Amino acid sequence: MRVRVSRLVVFLWRDGQLVCDDPLRHRQFALTVEAERLLRDYADWAEPEGRLAQQLLDAHVLVAEGSPEHAREERLGAWRDLGPAATYYHLASRTLGSDVFRSAAQDAAVLRAKSGQPDPVREHDGPRVALPPADPPAVDFTTVLAARRSTRWFDPDRPVPLPAFAALLRWTAGVRREVDVSGVGTALLKTVPSGGARHPVEVYPVVRDVAGLEPGVYHYAVRRHELVRLGPAPGEDRLREWCGGQPHAAQAGFLLMYAAVLDRTVWKYPAARAYRALLLDVGHLSQTVYLTATALGLGTFFTAATRDAPVEDALGLSWPDEAFLGVSGVGVPHPVERDRQAAMLAGGDAAFSFPPDAWHGRGE
Repeated sequence: MRVRVSRLVVFLWRDGQLVCDDPLRHRQFALTVEAERLLRDYADWAEPEGRLAQQLLDAHVLVAEGSPEHAREERLGAWRDLGPAATYYHLASRTLGSDVFRSAAQDAAVLRAKSGQPDPVREHDGPRVALPPADPPAVDFTTVLAARRSTRWFDPDRPVPLPAFAALLRWTAGVRREVDVSGVGTALLKTVPSGGARHPVEVYPVVRDVAGLEPGVYHYAVRRHELVRLGPAPGEDRLREWCGGQPHAAQAGFLLMYAAVLDRTVWKYPAARAYRALLLDVGHLSQTVYLTATALGLGTFFTAATRDAPVEDALGLSWPDEAFLGVSGVGVPHPVERDRQAAMLAGGDAAFSFPPDAWHGRGE
């Protein structure tokens, strides 16, 4: 029999000791100096020697060649391409049959015993711009669902109307009601769901072409339905850089940059699985942007193909506190794109939306 170090365990230093983290079984344990030295001998397949090697095998730090554990590591499939960090996070946040969930009453008691609930909104200093209290038009919901498309070709001659811009922000990110949860604090109710009503996602509009608005980088103040100006508008080259070179990012009337305030969610859910909730929250919000934009006659796309670091610098984000997660781009569809989408809705050929300067896969 030969053994080697498991490809699923992770080693980290903590308080001067080497700790083995087994995310598959949700266990952590410190390793002795002798065990640490021995692991080097089993970086590749080798015959196990001695009692310590057997102990590491029993603890699943080592795996035996041909064992079920070895077979599972060989069946990683797409996880192998995603890389060890993604695999580790998925396993660390994956629930087991033995995991215990608190009841609603127990959860409320734990939260009431805590102090310092994070503010459910983020405030920024800067010049303020009041937005009109516009509403989307009354439309048939099934029509909106059927017409929803990703748009990547925008009309350069038509700015986004200010009422449409204001309505989209108000009905996707704005506060509908505030509720006082006894002994816990204020909870916000919005048109989008959020894990535990924590609503960690802040919206930073980057305005390029909205009628009546000065181009620039803004924060949306959800309570007051206002914009707070944070800085000047980036150039088209910079917008493309932020969005992985995608040309349509620099052609949209505005971009909505999404960033999650971590302690807002972790205060209630102090576990690795909370990060999954942050990603789901962005999905809920961006889909509501899709539907609202469609109802307003606007086109939109979402992308997570971003260069996070320059966006963080531009928005003043610190990733340990507020994590940038993605972008929605919104604008007036180009007439050719609008006709193409109308034809699809009427049963015509299906095709993806691409700007004219990008390869569209049709060989034309």
